[in-house]
Amino acid sequence: MNDTVPETPEPPVDPSDTRLDAKPRNQKLKYPGDMYTPQWVRYSGHIKEGYCDNCKPGKWLQLKNSAYWYHKQFFHGISSVSGKMFVPPVETRKSDAGDCTEGLCHQCRQWVTISTTKKKNSFLWFRHAHKCHVYIKPKSYVHNKRR
Repeated sequence: MNDTVPETPEPPVDPSDTRLDAKPRNQKLKYPGDMYTPQWVRYSGHIKEGYCDNCKPGKWLQLKNSAYWYHKQFFHGISSVSGKMFVPPVETRKSDAGDCTEGLCHQCRQWVTISTTKKKNSFLWFRHAHKCHVYIKPKSYVHNKRR
């Protein structure tokens, strides 16, 4: 299994933004295969933003107020703990009433609402996965240099 994440091309620069730290800068991932950590950041301090490369076109989101964290987890289904996609349902079915789709969770073996007629995305599944699924937190990638 390939755990590498392709390099995200540098996001466009807003020519009207004259702040010194407005130019996107590359940020190292915490470990190989980390899909959660933003590869590109701009600004610093309380206005620092991470670039969501899963969005097409990409999108800048604040890091300090957890907008980036929330977005990656609940819109794209990427765990902040493992840095990988949440495990999808083992099986899906329509509810008896037909107004929602349910998924069978591999962890708790319960049927969980995935989407409803009002909420058509997988937000509900991702929320469940974040609370229920057990993930091993990868150790930060450290290069061992031999002398």
